[in-house]
Amino acid sequence: MTEELSQITLETSIKRSENILFSEIDQDKVMIDIERGAYFGMNPVAGEIWDMLETTQTTQQIVEKLLAAYEVDAETCRTETIQVLQRMLRLKLVEVAG
Repeated sequence: MTEELSQITLETSIKRSENILFSEIDQDKVMIDIERGAYFGMNPVAGEIWDMLETTQTTQQIVEKLLAAYEVDAETCRTETIQVLQRMLRLKLVEVAG
């Protein structure tokens, strides 16, 4: 199974891809894939997830931090966090660690 098709679970460890540069513009993050010359923008919550990935994190660790920071039910937080991480993985902004 390739990384692009990996299913992210709560136990999956995620880290930033090394070839990604990023900058913050207002409250949004902008990523640049230097190998592909592609640009990506993130909303504030996705940007916060990106910030958490400064060090390798499990999906569960990310969900717990988001639950502490936002008024959201646990199921919605888990589902949406996994969706964001899956999208980041497809775009090669992050990779499965280990």
